[in-house]
Amino acid sequence: MKVFESLNCIVCKEPFARVANQPRSPRHLCCGLAMCHECFEKEQMLAQNERKHQCVPCYPSTSPNFAYFLIDVLSQENALMLTPMGYVLVKPFKIPECPICQDECQETTYSSYCEIKCPTCNRFSPAKYTDVNKQKDRFHGFLNELPEMTRQMEAMTKAHAFIIAGEKQHATRNVKDECSCNECHEENIIDKMFYCSACSFEICAVCAYKKHRLHEAIPLFEKQANQMLMELQEESRNVIKTYKDLVPELHKGLLEGIDIFETKLLSKEEILKDTSTFADYRKKHESFAKIKSTFESYAEDYLPCLRKFDTGVNQLIQTLNETADV
Repeated sequence: MKVFESLNCIVCKEPFARVANQPRSPRHLCCGLAMCHECFEKEQMLAQNERKHQCVPCYPSTSPNFAYFLIDVLSQENALMLTPMGYVLVKPFKIPECPICQDECQETTYSSYCEIKCPTCNRFSPAKYTDVNKQKDRFHGFLNELPEMTRQMEAMTKAHAFIIAGEKQHATRNVKDECSCNECHEENIIDKMFYCSACSFEICAVCAYKKHRLHEAIPLFEKQANQMLMELQEESRNVIKTYKDLVPELHKGLLEGIDIFETKLLSKEEILKDTSTFADYRKKHESFAKIKSTFESYAEDYLPCLRKFDTGVNQLIQTLNETADV
């Protein structure tokens, strides 16, 4: 499942806290990116060549400078759900509005005097954060990610809706196995009723003989069974198609993330060649080994669910192969 990268720290990749003054609260950097408060404090204590974020102007700041624009985004708790990997969209997100014209700031640009320029009214309103680079700004990155995350949310919502709708339809079907004759209004079970295709009537055997014997009448059970079969197969096709469309889309983002992680990890590990002492080598080696172990831990948390799904599908296939009486 894809998460908002713009709502994760650029150093530790962990999701930000929703409030200020916490270790995981986002701090706004001069380059436009955002780092959690804890990582910023650690990075600031390191020498320039040891920092993971190599932007010199970002560190002299002595004030917390929390990224309130990201905290405002994260405050929509009903829309953004926190997972171990980051934030995912579960409900439509309300894009912040310009405080002057109340239009959505979808193409927000920034001036060098810490103001937000509305794309509709072209007027500026005070911002809560410092000068930013539009190409790197984290809020702009969030808006760029929003359409894809919205599509992911809609696909998941659609899948859930199909399941709920199917359950409701089956529950409704199972409640009623009797009906009344459209002619004499007598109640009877469906097994003893008939359906006149010429009149579109559900009728009892007596009325079928007296009033509809010149018409083509079939057992009502046969008509109802055919209709239920068509509905069942349509539901099955819809549910399975939804997941056939959804699973590759979700795994596409997952595989892309794994590929990026592999490339960056192998690239960073190349610095081991440049170490001058064994102690330095061992320290960096342990650091990369820890990152790799964390990746394995995330994978091991995810794989049981995937294996369970695969095993369950295979068991259902075996059940269908063994008997027709499911």
